[in-house]
Amino acid sequence: MSKKQIKKSIFSNSIIKNLLMIISCGVLLVVLALLLLNVYTRHGQNVVVPALENLQIEEANTILSAKGLHAEIVDSIYQRNAVPGAIIDQTPKAGNKVKEGRAIYLTIYSKNPQMIAIPELTDYSTRQASALLNSMGFTQLSIQEVPAEYSGLVIAVEYRGKRLTPDEKVPAGSSLTLVVTRGVLADSLRIGNEYIAPPGSGSDGAIDDSFF
Repeated sequence: MSKKQIKKSIFSNSIIKNLLMIISCGVLLVVLALLLLNVYTRHGQNVVVPALENLQIEEANTILSAKGLHAEIVDSIYQRNAVPGAIIDQTPKAGNKVKEGRAIYLTIYSKNPQMIAIPELTDYSTRQASALLNSMGFTQLSIQEVPAEYSGLVIAVEYRGKRLTPDEKVPAGSSLTLVVTRGVLADSLRIGNEYIAPPGSGSDGAIDDSFF
């Protein structure tokens, strides 16, 4: 049998023909997968993350856009003396290498303070109310006393001269005034720092001899 006849007989065999087609398709798929993977991972196109801390968000966006990156704000913190909008922290950190199109997550100083609800504090003791407000971040408290039968009970909380309703919100860290009661003795009258006894009570506690 000639070589031409042998070659013809081999390719006329359907099993061998199918095997060759499967192998060819497999090789083609592997080549395509490697090409697509190389494009997807952008092999060799790493970008160095710039330092963004203390910059304004607008400045950061300009720098990141030039490098094919973009910013996402994930948190904001209010601080009284901080520059609003300034970047506090970034992830990934400056100097790390990332792929183009990656998001850089930022934490910034908030322009407006967080609003916190003030709970109902009526009939709390001054100490209890102060401790609760301190735990919520309100450390600048002043006391305004008003005469009452009992002493040391909170009757209202004021913010900038306005009495707050229960759960009304005010900026975090604001100065608040606690309006509390001051007990007044029923049998005495206070003038300045001195107590003057009512008429007929005897100022020094001695017995009046004229009674006998």
